[in-house]
Amino acid sequence: MNGQLFSIVVADDEQGLLEAMCALVDWEAAGFRLVGSAGNGLDVLQMVEQLQPDLLLTDIQMPFITGTELARQVKELQPLIQVAFLSGYDDFAYAQSAIDSQVIAYLLKPISMEELTQALQGIHQKMEDRFRAMAPAEEGNGSLPLALSCLLLDGLEQSHAEEERRQLLAGCGMELPEGSTCRVLVTAAEGEGMLPQSAAQIVDRCLQQHCMCGSFAAGRRIFSLLNGPERAEDLSGVLDELYYVLRHVLGRDCAIGVSMPFTELGRSSEACRQAAEAVRKADSPGIIHAGENRGGISALVEQALRIIRRHYMDEDLSLLSVSEELHVSPNYLSANMKKYAGDTFLNLLIQQRMEAAQTLLQTDGMKIGEIARRCGYTDQHYFSYCFKKYYGVSPARMRRSEEGRV
Repeated sequence: MNGQLFSIVVADDEQGLLEAMCALVDWEAAGFRLVGSAGNGLDVLQMVEQLQPDLLLTDIQMPFITGTELARQVKELQPLIQVAFLSGYDDFAYAQSAIDSQVIAYLLKPISMEELTQALQGIHQKMEDRFRAMAPAEEGNGSLPLALSCLLLDGLEQSHAEEERRQLLAGCGMELPEGSTCRVLVTAAEGEGMLPQSAAQIVDRCLQQHCMCGSFAAGRRIFSLLNGPERAEDLSGVLDELYYVLRHVLGRDCAIGVSMPFTELGRSSEACRQAAEAVRKADSPGIIHAGENRGGISALVEQALRIIRRHYMDEDLSLLSVSEELHVSPNYLSANMKKYAGDTFLNLLIQQRMEAAQTLLQTDGMKIGEIARRCGYTDQHYFSYCFKKYYGVSPARMRRSEEGRV
């Protein structure tokens, strides 16, 4: 099949069907590369964070985590992942929940492998169309990149009054309201070769759906001035989308540095230096905000580990909540957890919870259900599955073994 291959994880609790899909579907002909399969929601979450697939194809009724809740949680781990539901429940309520979960397709069982392949080809087309829509339709205003280059790189703020800077940009089609919040992005692409100006236009096409933006490419970097929300956390989803689009359209990973907010264009070049420095210190792909986590990446990871150690009993603790607290994107935090702590955020959280559970099992009189709740699990069966997967034995069996009973 022509076009790029998207990665996919398949999930179904019917082992026979899951094995048949993995073995019998011609994934490449459908436009996909099968990277993993799972039989329950927990395994899916671990795979999504580890493998970062483009598409999850999952049954809507899964052990431990239902399909709709699974869709919500995987989008926390990877906001731009596409989800398709496969279900035998031909029921409007389930179809409505699928729509509410913003899934890309809802497929009904029974389904032949030929029908599934055709459905996957349709999904692939939708995903490709999304990226094709980001491609620049025309060269655009050639004067704006020059004006932005002068503003961000050449110290234009030293030789012009504030009103003159705004008039210069307005004359090039970028009219910024006085006193509005601005930021500078510096996007650095991995690999060799200079980026064409069309790459900057892709950034604009992506960001202009959410805020006013102008960009230009220079060497292996794209410089952008955007007029966006005051709070950095309100940019999180927008920047995650930009990172995802660039990775697929350019075929190259990238790091995106984000400056501190400012309201006077005279601070533009200072903001540009902040964003460039954030990229320089990033050391891995993803999004990093200037002025946050000044201790560096190792300090960032240690902060995340400290939060896990202190709050593992909170059932709502997640990669998303921790990344928001640390003012970085989930993708960036996840990548650096794997690189510097040796495992994914979710696996490290499970490790902390399981070690605490093992200690609590030695407490006389404490029921396993109470241990589960103290370790962040409201569902005792879910907790027992996690425990057995981690230690190889059930909580009850480990307790009997430590008490010297069979």
